Amino acid sequence: MKDAAALRIRFWGVRGSYPVPGPATAHVGGNSSCVEVRAGGRTLIFDAGTGIINLGHELLGRNGDRSVHIFFSHTHHDHIEGLRFFQPAYNAEWHCHLYGSVGPHPLDRVLTRAMQPQFFPVALSELPTQLHIRTLGKRERIRLRGSLPVEIVARHSLAHPKLGVMIYRVACGGRSMVYATDIEVPKGGDRDVVDLARGADVLIHDAQYTDAEYHEEHISKAGWGHSTVRMAAEVAKAAGVGELILYHHDPMHDDRSVHRMEREARRIFPNSRAATEGMEIVLEPERQSKS
Repeated sequence: MKDAAALRIRFWGVRGSYPVPGPATAHVGGNSSCVEVRAGGRTLIFDAGTGIINLGHELLGRNGDRSVHIFFSHTHHDHIEGLRFFQPAYNAEWHCHLYGSVGPHPLDRVLTRAMQPQFFPVALSELPTQLHIRTLGKRERIRLRGSLPVEIVARHSLAHPKLGVMIYRVACGGRSMVYATDIEVPKGGDRDVVDLARGADVLIHDAQYTDAEYHEEHISKAGWGHSTVRMAAEVAKAAGVGELILYHHDPMHDDRSVHRMEREARRIFPNSRAATEGMEIVLEPERQSKS
């Protein structure tokens, strides 16, 4: 039976920096960044942290299209560390499409370096999958055919130190979601992020720190390229989104800490919740009005 949803979003990894499995993170989850979006019969994946490992095992058991489209926000280790253990990449029947921007270097060169023999026994060129790699420019629009047309808008942002980060908007069936992680925004929201997220049904936004952590006297997090809960909520409010999902949780935050931050976000933007592993959001296609 075909999935009638316009967008089906599932969270496989919700942590930033490094994985933190264990009893203190059992509810929220301990795997690093990975979000699956099923749209128009296509499987889109945003980032390849350790969460992509379990997703890969599940994909092999699904019927249907044997292709995936993986979009990297950037190539810091916590966003690529699961790619080497992604099972469809070891299957010649699968097509793996990889997209991203890493500053002055092509994406294939960076991923090739990450899988050199000094770091991993299987080289990128040795993966059996049919691999397609596309380095994105600062402003891109990608269209995928499926049961419903899917459009991905990609924008390069300088809201993360040094090489910046890609933020993405996915639209299908009149519904939309925005993936904006590893960004640090000023009061009221970064203009690029707010513009891209405007009117989206779902905004997945970095919310790694509390205000106290961000402004801590001895180890201030200002300039580290991540947002506070308040920053994320202000972006959601300014962009007029339907729902805010707090994402890229700090590895030092246990389940209770994340839930406290969720309550803080709701005081600014009531329709907020913290991303947890296994959480799903289903957006039905927008109904056409009858003339």
